[in-house]
Amino acid sequence: MESGPTETIRVRKVVPAPKERVFRAWTEPSQVKRWWTIGDGWKTASVDVDLRVGGQFTVRNEQAGEDPLLITGEFVVVQPPDKLVYTWRFQLPKPEDTLVTVEFHGLGDATEVLVTHEHSSKEMGPSAVAGWNAALEGLASLLR
Repeated sequence: MESGPTETIRVRKVVPAPKERVFRAWTEPSQVKRWWTIGDGWKTASVDVDLRVGGQFTVRNEQAGEDPLLITGEFVVVQPPDKLVYTWRFQLPKPEDTLVTVEFHGLGDATEVLVTHEHSSKEMGPSAVAGWNAALEGLASLLR
């Protein structure tokens, strides 16, 4: 991650499935493609995941008339089915390495998913909150 001031956002959602199922939905490419979104009109064209510390992931997002948007990163912590920590980078003209922590807290037949995203851009906060909320809603819809 780049040095400098860090902003932190936290987004949480309770989803209707046990945490083992939620963890698989978060980490298995075929499932991620079914719920991941970065906004209206965007689709997740491909997902590659090497789920191990030091392993890489790539999510390719596409929208008609737009250049594909890649999200890439590397796993720092992998603790199934409780926690993931990974770097996060949008492949934009001015990319920024950020850090995402996802915690899965079992609530019986449901799971609280807590996403903490650390970044250095104040401008990124509102769009990141909206994006994570949309993604978590997609995850919950898949698991209903």
